[in-house]
Amino acid sequence: MLINQVSRKYVDDTQPEPEKSPSTLVVGDIARWTEDGRDTGSFGHFHFVKIQDLSEDTLAALLPEVILSPLIADGFDVLDLAVHLRRLGFRGRYRAIATNIPNPAMIRAEVRELAPELDFDLLDIDQKR
Repeated sequence: MLINQVSRKYVDDTQPEPEKSPSTLVVGDIARWTEDGRDTGSFGHFHFVKIQDLSEDTLAALLPEVILSPLIADGFDVLDLAVHLRRLGFRGRYRAIATNIPNPAMIRAEVRELAPELDFDLLDIDQKR
């Protein structure tokens, strides 16, 4: 028997642990979004956190398939979050969301320079639709 570090319950080490469902982690302006009437509580496989609450423990608990954030938030930008994710050892998909990005190639290049292990891209959302 081994102690499962996440749940602190004993598990049978001969049986595989149940697989977690992929999740999406949204990092952003949680306080402002809540004030604006947006639901920032976790639902389904979506989880919302402030950048200050994003830790190795958060990543280990949620195992995000993709991390989403605004290109520019109230207290951080895409480069800040990319560096933070690199320091946490995250090597998965990170997508920054914005509208009317004037030079997406430059932003992609900057992120890849600072955090080459991330699978990074931009999602340019057209608000006219």
